[in-house]
Amino acid sequence: MDTSTIQIDGFSTNLHGCRILCQGPFTNGKYAPIMESIQKMREPFKKKILLTRTAFSLCQIAPLQYDATFQVKDTADWTLILTYITYAPKPLLVMAEDVPIPDGLWPKLNKSTTFVNISSSHVLNVRPYDAIFFASIEELTISYAEYVFKVLQSVYKASYTQKEHKEVLHELRVAGAGICWSRHEESGAGGSIYWYDPVSNQGDSLSNKQMSELFIWLSSQFNRD
Repeated sequence: MDTSTIQIDGFSTNLHGCRILCQGPFTNGKYAPIMESIQKMREPFKKKILLTRTAFSLCQIAPLQYDATFQVKDTADWTLILTYITYAPKPLLVMAEDVPIPDGLWPKLNKSTTFVNISSSHVLNVRPYDAIFFASIEELTISYAEYVFKVLQSVYKASYTQKEHKEVLHELRVAGAGICWSRHEESGAGGSIYWYDPVSNQGDSLSNKQMSELFIWLSSQFNRD
């Protein structure tokens, strides 16, 4: 009987200037270590912007002090967003939180912009991304595990089997780790899969402005009829 187990390495590649998908939902305060993956000491971000569908967001996966926040309600909002991205000082960080990304955005981005899409629903078009971080393995449901398997078959290798997938998930579940895929700086056309340690806190502390917005938002919730 074949009892071999697939061994995968810990993720350590810098993703500054890449397009990254954080495929949630991320629960129990366990997130992908995005900030340590996109920071570059010699090229700090000159501007950081947040795209969100809600009036207020803490963006817990990366609670930064953003220079601009856009509430995306419809496709017309992307005209203003693209203008900001085009003329903002670079390097630029764009964090999108549960915002449908139009296909027309990708040709507008270059290596001077790091784009992170945080999605709690399954993203169907994963081709534009250079790296994908999936939720912690111990939190995966059967349907989520099947989704991860199909995504890895499409971006990693079509010959990736259910047996290999179960071995990987078992290994990472024991370690309490998450799984990610990257094609950035990889020699193979399909990239590689890695494990990562989930983190609970990352990024900056909330600014006074963010705290003020938070309290205003909380007050409006309590005052609802």
